[in-house]
Amino acid sequence: MIAHDSQLVPVPEGLGDEAAVVVEPTACAVHAARVVLERDPVAVAVVGSGALGLLLVAALRYLGSGATIVATAKHPDQRRRVTELGADRVVEPGALERVTRSVTGSWLVGGRPTGGFPVVADCVGSADSITQSLAVAAPGAEVVLVGMPGHVALDLTPVWHRETALRGCYAYDRSDFDAALDLVAGADLGRLVSATYPLDRYRDAVAHAAEAGRRGAVRIAFDLRTERHR
Repeated sequence: MIAHDSQLVPVPEGLGDEAAVVVEPTACAVHAARVVLERDPVAVAVVGSGALGLLLVAALRYLGSGATIVATAKHPDQRRRVTELGADRVVEPGALERVTRSVTGSWLVGGRPTGGFPVVADCVGSADSITQSLAVAAPGAEVVLVGMPGHVALDLTPVWHRETALRGCYAYDRSDFDAALDLVAGADLGRLVSATYPLDRYRDAVAHAAEAGRRGAVRIAFDLRTERHR
């Protein structure tokens, strides 16, 4: 792999390999947290508690946000971890609309809150998650689409009806990396590396990563420390 010096970030002494593996996605989360906090929201909904959702919650707290954070999580391990990292309330995905009513003082009309969150961070990127994010966003709110883009098809009528802003949020800059290094070390985020595999077990690694949530995992990594130089 060839990279320019400007693309390389030195790993500080004392930061273990597992922690170093988490720095890059944490930089994505720090970048997203800064976007979310531009609106200085009193409450934030984080849709999805996979690796990026967990790291986003940690980054929001690291940056000093006092907002009420409501996160959705499918699996017990995700609910435990997102609570540890700073979420105030964790709900099953199907319960978010109902909880939006109580947190934001909204009514439910036709299953949709009349009000909602001033900022919603979608960390899943599916048609269902974006549809839900739009449903729980307040009129005039912003839905931040965090992470890798995907191909989705959905009804965008709420964007017009409620004057919702859709904002993509992808990657990071060097200052995000600097903050991520500090956050990973301070919050011991290397513990989110759930399993490592040698390269010759790449099929097992990919299969584990594909079912990470169900299997109680967060980050799966290749361990090259014992690999021979090729």
